[in-house]
Amino acid sequence: MRPHEHEHPSNDQVQKEAQLRDRVHDHLKRHGQLDVTKIGIVVRKTQVLLWGSVATEFERTTAGEIAARIAGKLNVINHIHVFRT
Repeated sequence: MRPHEHEHPSNDQVQKEAQLRDRVHDHLKRHGQLDVTKIGIVVRKTQVLLWGSVATEFERTTAGEIAARIAGKLNVINHIHVFRT
């Protein structure tokens, strides 16, 4: 592969990533004590990235723990910030 050529994920990989993102989102919503309206989820190959903002450290930590349970062996990167109002 030449340096300027990019490797594009297969349709199967894109679908798997979307399914995992949806599963993580659904589990976060079902928790009941998390405001997921400002949490974003990106899944790429071996990583799950959480980003956005929540009101408490409890929400931030809990979101990361839930994502880790759902993601299994994938690496979860928690970039959720706590913004107290």
